[in-house]
Amino acid sequence: MSRWQETFDSHAIHETLKELKRLANSEFEDIDENEIPERRRFIKALTAYEEALSGLDAELVPINQLDSLNNALRHQNILAQLTSYAGTHNISHLVAANDHLSSQLTQLSMVMAIARPPSAEAPIKQLEEMVDYISNSLIEKKTALVEQLENLTASVTNSEQGLAQLEALIEKRKTETDSQLTQWQQQFAEAQERRNTEFSTWKDKVNEEAEQYTQEIVDKSNETLSKHQDDFNTSIKETLDDADAKHKAILDLYELTAGDSVGAGYLKNALEERKQANLWRWISIVFIVATAGWLFYAYSQSSLTVVDGGIIWSKVLTVFSLTSVLLFGAALSSQQSNRHRANEKRASWFALQVKAIDPFINSLEPKERNELKRLLSERLFANPDEINEGSGSVISEHAVNVIVKSITDILGKVPKS
Repeated sequence: MSRWQETFDSHAIHETLKELKRLANSEFEDIDENEIPERRRFIKALTAYEEALSGLDAELVPINQLDSLNNALRHQNILAQLTSYAGTHNISHLVAANDHLSSQLTQLSMVMAIARPPSAEAPIKQLEEMVDYISNSLIEKKTALVEQLENLTASVTNSEQGLAQLEALIEKRKTETDSQLTQWQQQFAEAQERRNTEFSTWKDKVNEEAEQYTQEIVDKSNETLSKHQDDFNTSIKETLDDADAKHKAILDLYELTAGDSVGAGYLKNALEERKQANLWRWISIVFIVATAGWLFYAYSQSSLTVVDGGIIWSKVLTVFSLTSVLLFGAALSSQQSNRHRANEKRASWFALQVKAIDPFINSLEPKERNELKRLLSERLFANPDEINEGSGSVISEHAVNVIVKSITDILGKVPKS
């Protein structure tokens, strides 16, 4: 045997074709109608490769062409797809392998060009194998269907017999149940009538006892309530009389009658001053917000005071006047709030001093107590008002600076000619 023959016989192309043919001939329980032409075409191409290789002269075979063909057939788009088809029976893998195999038919024609003509029996043999495969598949499917049909027939027969037995048993149980229900209905009617009679007797007895017991409870409760009400009224009257007596005794003991009335008057005055202070404070806030809004509007609408590069001084004076009035209102409101706040503090402090005098000096000797009362009275009632109602200017220097700066900003936006 020549070395060319040994090289050709041992080439991997032969094992590759066998492996592909084995994967393509994988047997499954069910075959799709589109699967048969795909398998037939793929096996037909592989058989053509085998026939062409069998007709080659080993000493004239282009080994490099066989290597290229072997690499192409072992490509993942053929071998890997066919392996997935054999494992999952998914026809899409076989379709992909067939599509990629079409690009390799050029090399088949090149190999067939230098090979001997194939025998006429090869296509017939391939057809016989395909027919045998299809026939065996159909026979196996037919056998399985016949077996399933026989099993279903036997199962239907058994089911019909069981159904007949069940129908007879159901009819028997129905008769027994109807008889038992009739008996139960009669017993229930008798028991129900007996229970109704017993319940009516028991209900009348319970109602009579409950009514008698309830009336006894009501009479006893009214009697107890009347007694407690009388005791409560007497106790309340005694408590109120005792409280009035003790209150008078406390006022006589600590001499607080005048102090209560004076302190209450100053406390009332302090509350009124607090309300006025809060009112003027909110008025001041309103003036401040209005001033800020007016200045923002005047600043954003500065074009109203400038016409053709000149200043409309009447508009400027209007802005200045309105701003001054708003700031004057804010300053006046703030000053009034401060005055009422000071009056509130002074009245509250004076009420506290009046309330604290008698309890504080009660433990002293009469002579010392009278002397201390005289000194405190001179200090409290003879002290001139320390708050100067007319002191302080209405508009502060800061407010004037704000007005000047606002007008300067407005004039600064005027274009210079």
